Amino acid sequence: MAGNTGGKGLKRLLSGVLSLFLALVAIAAVWLGAVLIKNPAGEKQDSFVVEEEQTPVTPLQAASSTDAAELARRFGAFLPVLPGAAFSGEARNAEHDGQAVRMVVLRYDGVEVRAVRPASAAPLLLHGELSVDLRSDLSVLNLPAVLAHRENAFCLYFSNDAAAYAVYAPNAPKEDFLALIGRLTAVH
Repeated sequence: MAGNTGGKGLKRLLSGVLSLFLALVAIAAVWLGAVLIKNPAGEKQDSFVVEEEQTPVTPLQAASSTDAAELARRFGAFLPVLPGAAFSGEARNAEHDGQAVRMVVLRYDGVEVRAVRPASAAPLLLHGELSVDLRSDLSVLNLPAVLAHRENAFCLYFSNDAAAYAVYAPNAPKEDFLALIGRLTAVH
C-alpha cells in the first residue's frame, strides 16, 4: 500500500508539471500570435490616434525641503505623501534618454517615495533586483499600480499622464507595506 501511494503522488506531480507546461506553451503561442500578426497591406494604422504633444520639462532649481506642497510645486505635479509622517525631501534635475527630467525623492523612516516627470522617465524608478507580482487588484490614489518584491523588500509603481511614482520599502512585511500604501494622499 505504501508503494502504491508513492506512485499516485508521482503521477499527480507529473500531471501537474505537464499541465503547467501546456499552459505555458498556450500562453506563449497566444503571445507569439499577437506579436507576429501583421495588418493587411495598404490598411492604414492608427488612423484615429491623436498623439499628445509633449512639452519638454524645463530644469528646476534643486532644493531640499520638508514641505511637501513646496516640493510638489517645484515638481509640477502631485506628490504621494504619508500624512503626519516626518520626511526629508529633495527636488532635482536628472536626465533620461537625453531629455531633462524632474525628480523628487521623499525619505521617510524605512520608506522612500520617488517621482519623475515626465512619466516616460519611469525607468529611472525601477529597482532591478525586485520581481513583479502579477496582480490586477492594486491601485493607489485611484491609479492602477504594480507591486514588485524580493523577500521583505517591496516597491509599488504607478503613474498618470504627467508623472511616474515609486514607493519603496527595503525591509517591511507585506501586510505593513500594503497598509502603508493605503495611507498615501496626494499633495498638489
